[in-house]
Amino acid sequence: MKSFGAKSKVRAKAQFLCIVTACALLVIVGACAPAAAPPPTAQPAQATAAPAVAKPTTSPAAPATAAPAAKATTAPAAKATSSALAQLVEAAKKEGKVSVALQSPLIGEPVKEIREGIKKNYGVDLQIEAVPSSSYPTLIAKAISEYKAGVAPSVDMIPTSDASTILGVQAGAAEKVDWAPLLAAGTPREVIKGDGHVLNTFTSHIGMIYNPKAIPAAEVPKSFADLGNPKWKGKIAMFNYYNLYVDFAFVQGPERFLENLRAIAKNDPVLGTYDNGRTRFFTGEYPLLLTQSATMVEAKAAGVAAEWVSLGMSALGNHNLMVLKGTKVPNAAKLLAVFLAGPDGHKIYTKTGRGSLLYPGNAEFEINQQDVKAGLRIFSWETTPGMVEFYNSDKGKQVEKDIGEILQGKQ
Repeated sequence: MKSFGAKSKVRAKAQFLCIVTACALLVIVGACAPAAAPPPTAQPAQATAAPAVAKPTTSPAAPATAAPAAKATTAPAAKATSSALAQLVEAAKKEGKVSVALQSPLIGEPVKEIREGIKKNYGVDLQIEAVPSSSYPTLIAKAISEYKAGVAPSVDMIPTSDASTILGVQAGAAEKVDWAPLLAAGTPREVIKGDGHVLNTFTSHIGMIYNPKAIPAAEVPKSFADLGNPKWKGKIAMFNYYNLYVDFAFVQGPERFLENLRAIAKNDPVLGTYDNGRTRFFTGEYPLLLTQSATMVEAKAAGVAAEWVSLGMSALGNHNLMVLKGTKVPNAAKLLAVFLAGPDGHKIYTKTGRGSLLYPGNAEFEINQQDVKAGLRIFSWETTPGMVEFYNSDKGKQVEKDIGEILQGKQ
């Protein structure tokens, strides 16, 4: 099996272990052996926008639910700012600054836009010290370590995945906030995640992009089973984060999925990180790439022909912001999070190739609509029962191991 990129299986294993540990809390807060997936259910929930405020002076057999896909409706403007928001704004003014880890594309010019947006919307000229974020597991591990050591966090707020969100909550390192009265006008209330411990800023999908200039739409593989067709030999590039494939195995049934994966392995797919897969696809070396949805947005922005395919199910992921306990500027951090989770913040995210299915007019929303229309099962660890037990089981661990060995040509 071919391989490329500097990332190793160790990283994938670490991310998986974070998910395993993290998902356990989901059972507590109310989010086993898997069976074959049932007929898909895809009824999109209506995203509920926050009221406007004036500017201040057991198994995969259980049906999955569709993520919100409908356009958020904005409530009419309120006559006055909520007292909670007014207090937050005044406190943030006094603090005057905040440090935050953000995804690399948001560093630089986007930070200036964020600062200007906060000043315009809230009258606060907030000094923002933004640093490029490392991996989610690394960030949350450091935050938890600092919290347990009783020292101030290195940064006041960090981005988190579904998994690292729960890790932070479980460890007590995340600040719980009553976000509802603080949300900007037009913000869907569904951005509040983790029982108030985080705010969602964007979502992502895991699936495949293809080059429509190289492969006619009618011939494009639509599932892992299709990718096992010998006609795709030497044309497939895949991410090497083995834990992510476990989601598909959980829904499809391990035995069936592993059988499909063995067929794919015979087609000599090249393995690597998202970044290296993107390079291979952009240069036209491989017309089929298993990747995240942001890669499709990046491809189109670069003038590279690319279309999206969700492989047998709509695999969702949340990306959040967590205010860390121990920060000396909690109000400034909260105000920054509220802005980034709101409509104006989302516009900045979309410029970097990211988006949310809670807001219309971006790739994530469109992919979700496309998948719902196609009747695909909507999969999210946040809403799919039985997943936690599977990941924690010996069966789940063995499946993840088998996936890695199959893709590496060891079995």
